[in-house]
Amino acid sequence: MKNKITLICSFLFFVSCEPDDICLSSTADTPKMILGFYDLNSGNLKEVNNLKIQGKNSDEIYFYQTIDSIGIPLKNLEQLTIYSLTKDYNESSTSSGNSDQLYINYNYNYSYISRACGFIISYDLENLIIEKDTSNWILNTEIIKTNISNEENIHVKIFH
Repeated sequence: MKNKITLICSFLFFVSCEPDDICLSSTADTPKMILGFYDLNSGNLKEVNNLKIQGKNSDEIYFYQTIDSIGIPLKNLEQLTIYSLTKDYNESSTSSGNSDQLYINYNYNYSYISRACGFIISYDLENLIIEKDTSNWILNTEIIKTNISNEENIHVKIFH
């Protein structure tokens, strides 16, 4: 008798849950913008040594490593995100590396997924601006995919 009651209660519990109450890990998240770093002359992917990525007016370093591509988040409630990308950064020296400011202009769109998962955002890139200084290491940019709805491919090429 006790097993039947447990079985019935378990059945009622699972039947009463709606699919909207659970957000599966396979559900897409708001995508990051994928940057690929390329050699200006050959057009091949080229690593950036000791790259530091930091948001404007932020003390927190978002990323610090040698890489040839990376996903970076965009702000959800604004149409402009600014990052400082510093090449050849050295943690032990406060004035090390060559820093360029990357201005990312975009529009954003909300998509409702479910009650449990909420919304995800996709972005439409408008343009990228590299702030000019006396020694830019970023020589050019190219938007490959204007719509950012997943992280499967590179969205922006950065030539150095």
